[in-house]
Amino acid sequence: MQTHLQAAQWQIPVRIRVGRGLAEAVHGPEEALNHLTYRWPADTGSHYDNARRQCLNALQRRTPVEVVREAFFAASIEAGMLDI
Repeated sequence: MQTHLQAAQWQIPVRIRVGRGLAEAVHGPEEALNHLTYRWPADTGSHYDNARRQCLNALQRRTPVEVVREAFFAASIEAGMLDI
């Protein structure tokens, strides 16, 4: 029997803008890690590194999802991607 675990989500999504594209809402650690891995403009920076680490920890249920949101929010500011 397979069980499906629902991905943890944040209470309030983080809105980012990738390049010149439309604003996007990121809803949780799994989406955040996908953006950080495949859609981020640079794979360096202290907030970027922390956000990736926190996302991975949350996916292993070692970090509360709202802590990950704060880290992703900071990485979004660092990369100039936060859409306010």
